[in-house]
Amino acid sequence: MSDKTKRKQRTAYPKHSSNKTGTDSPARNRWASLGRATGRGLLASLISLLLLCTAGAAVAFSSADPDALVTPVSLGVMFLSCLIGGLVTFRSQRQAPLLCGLLCGLCLVLSLGFLGLFLPDSLRGGWPTALRWGLRGGMLGFSLFGAVIASYAPKKKRHKKR
Repeated sequence: MSDKTKRKQRTAYPKHSSNKTGTDSPARNRWASLGRATGRGLLASLISLLLLCTAGAAVAFSSADPDALVTPVSLGVMFLSCLIGGLVTFRSQRQAPLLCGLLCGLCLVLSLGFLGLFLPDSLRGGWPTALRWGLRGGMLGFSLFGAVIASYAPKKKRHKKR
């Protein structure tokens, strides 16, 4: 036998029989992976929301009239954090950008809506219902946009080990 054949025989790994039944196992793994990616995106979005709120508050309070800047800065921070969440979700999953962005956006809308339940009525604001639903749609849109932007980013190159 040649050295090449001997080397292949030494490094060949035995095939293990798996206990997977049916074809639903790859689909289950795909959904679990999508759930983990959505969780990462949600976590990144909430962390960026916290950091950007701090920076936005510093910018607003350093101006002469902070009341005029509170709404635009808070909307910009909210939409930017949704964009970051969509980016992170797709970069974690690397498949189906629209589904990644949609799931991340829905999770953000639900989590911020849940957090809004604990705010006093004076902090909720008196915005009309149509405007609030429009802002939620904007959050979904920015999350989708972030995932689509991330899908056009070049893939990371992996170097082969020698």
